[in-house]
Amino acid sequence: MGQRVASVEVAASAGFMAPLHAHGADEAVHVVEGSLTVYAGDETMQVSPGETFVVREGVLHTYRVDAPARSVFTTLTASGSGYESFLRATGPVAPDGAWSTDEDAATVAALAAAADIDLFGPPGLLPPAGERAHAA
Repeated sequence: MGQRVASVEVAASAGFMAPLHAHGADEAVHVVEGSLTVYAGDETMQVSPGETFVVREGVLHTYRVDAPARSVFTTLTASGSGYESFLRATGPVAPDGAWSTDEDAATVAALAAAADIDLFGPPGLLPPAGERAHAA
């Protein structure tokens, strides 16, 4: 199946953190409002309104919402709706950083697989410096 460009706008509250994951294509994160801290491989970058950060293909990454944010995530994917579903389902989490229930974790894992996203851990887990998901 061919790859398509998918762009999804996501609103998130301060403190939200995505699970640790990697994509088979570059992913651009553009902040419209608020701010995010992106953890990608050995890079940590605060992204403010009007700024874009590109996470390279295969790089383990996550992000934390520092101030209530509206951001646009863009990548190439075989399923635009699968990508959108993954982005919208990456919450809800318990205070300790784990998914609230095993069912939530299973749902996120299934959506990740459908969108060709490799999932490496729950929200709160940071990438090991420089590690790539698809080592050559």
